[in-house]
Amino acid sequence: MPVWPTEILMPFIRFVFPGWALSVFGAILLLIAASYWTVKSDGVRLTAKPGWWRALVALGSLSFILGIVWQLGGYVQIGAVTWPR
Repeated sequence: MPVWPTEILMPFIRFVFPGWALSVFGAILLLIAASYWTVKSDGVRLTAKPGWWRALVALGSLSFILGIVWQLGGYVQIGAVTWPR
């Protein structure tokens, strides 16, 4: 019997956790972008934001959405969620 549990082989860790991590990464990127916008702007100005800021928002949004989809797929994969018939 191994001393350390084989948690890495658990289906939840393999299929759902990467999606969770991806969505948390996206949320952190969006929080950084929102913090920059709050500090550098009064929220009313309509001037164009820097290109890196728009890329950060796009990457954060895409990462967050893909993480949610990955989690849903992982839950379906492990059998925790089934589609109605």
